[in-house]
Amino acid sequence: MKRNQRLLAMLFALVLLFSSLWGCKTSGSGNTQPITIDAVETQQPASPTETPVPTPDFKVSQAALDALNAVDMDVFRWMATRDGYAYHMYIDDPTKFSIDPATVNMTLGEFTEEDSKLYATEAGEFLAQFQLINREELPVERQFSYDVLQHILTDMAEQPEYEYYYEPLTEYSGLQANLPLSFALFELKNTTDIEDYLKLLADMPRYLGQVLAYEQKRAELNMFMTEPALDAILEDCQTIIDSRDTSFLYATFNDAIDQLSTLTPDQAQTYKDRNASLLQNEYIDSYTTLYDGLKALRKSCRSYEEVATYNETQRSFYEESMQSKAGNDLSVEETLEMLKNEFFYLLYDALSIQDQNPNLFSESDKLPNGVSSGNTQQDLDYLKSVIAPILPALPNHNLTLTDVPEELQDMFSPAAYVIPSLDDWKENVIYINTATKDPTLLLTLAHEGYPGHLYQYVYQRSLEDVGVMQRVYNFGGYAEGWAQFAEFLITQYQTKYNQDYLRYQFDFGMLFNAILPAMISIMVNYYGYSQEAL
Repeated sequence: MKRNQRLLAMLFALVLLFSSLWGCKTSGSGNTQPITIDAVETQQPASPTETPVPTPDFKVSQAALDALNAVDMDVFRWMATRDGYAYHMYIDDPTKFSIDPATVNMTLGEFTEEDSKLYATEAGEFLAQFQLINREELPVERQFSYDVLQHILTDMAEQPEYEYYYEPLTEYSGLQANLPLSFALFELKNTTDIEDYLKLLADMPRYLGQVLAYEQKRAELNMFMTEPALDAILEDCQTIIDSRDTSFLYATFNDAIDQLSTLTPDQAQTYKDRNASLLQNEYIDSYTTLYDGLKALRKSCRSYEEVATYNETQRSFYEESMQSKAGNDLSVEETLEMLKNEFFYLLYDALSIQDQNPNLFSESDKLPNGVSSGNTQQDLDYLKSVIAPILPALPNHNLTLTDVPEELQDMFSPAAYVIPSLDDWKENVIYINTATKDPTLLLTLAHEGYPGHLYQYVYQRSLEDVGVMQRVYNFGGYAEGWAQFAEFLITQYQTKYNQDYLRYQFDFGMLFNAILPAMISIMVNYYGYSQEAL
């Protein structure tokens, strides 16, 4: 906790400097120039003249509603069956959506320029059908579903202008690190799931081969990563290659097989042997090929200064990526200004709490389990009791708490919610990492469980009177924004712990885990700040 105090004291000392330093950015040449964000002058508004509220004049058309439902379902089927992994992520029982599993190409998908263009073209065809529907002929309660689907299809149908600007291989959260976790979290409920899992595992060489070809094209276009970034990716790949006989995917698969009572011992062993063979050959070989191919591109690595010299196309790509993930149309400048305001608000709030509570940090000495009862289920039950008076009740659902496998603990957060398929939303899983010491576990569980991600997805996917895509599409900025707001709600309404202490912890977490990294991302990836300037 002393580290927290030092950081806040340092930030407080720098607050007066920010107004002058923040207005500078570095160009590719390393010079600085001001970023100008004009202040908005406010005046006392004149009393508005009352105008009559117009009465909506439209007639609901069943044909328009049927057309919306049809396009909505067609888009979902198309999105959910483009590859085998997407199919298992979105669907539990294909008969509920009139989908023939035999028509699903059981692969990890495509990672090619041609597929990106095809994806946009097919989405454009759905958009053309959608645009024939008159929004004013829909029931008022379905017009928002119309707006959401229009947003989704418009975004999907945009032809890829920035095909090779995206970097799939990044440290910690890149595709090379996420693929093993994706297999570890793959649900094996029956023999069909097992067979599909093994087909996807066998597809690794083809898929990672496409990823390597993509990186080779980036190198050809002088868009390859820096040398430190390459070394980090190679280290990730080498770690996986070295796990040929010890990968956690042996344990996660075997444990799932042992849970299936429908298998005979011989059948279970046959599946385990097939998985072991794929891990030792196709799986490891795919990472070896990726490693060797990337290593051969070292001569194409760019310096940091080259990477941080942005042209207008690159800036546009960053801005559109930011808007897509956040789910809004704010410019980079508007977003940075909003983040700055929130940064200073949180900093002021944290310092005020600290100033008003001289003994604030001794509070942690009274909490042997941190902000937690020491029992995860009891914490979740308490969270449900806190939100009961302030949020709508959820429909009946089940929650299973599962320990993170020992092999995954080093790369897993303290807790994680697994998003269920659309038609299996009643069954929910939260993974608990027993190897971590989380001093504010209650807030982590609020983020992942109640009223965070679990609450959001159960509530959202149970709404059968809204559009399918509205219930299933991943709006990342919305989901994370809600989960962070969920933490804030708990700090405000819980009564078990010192509220000032908990709010201080929330402020500190938001400052250094969300707001500051976002601002740094903008400064580096849009304005090209050097390390010294940053």
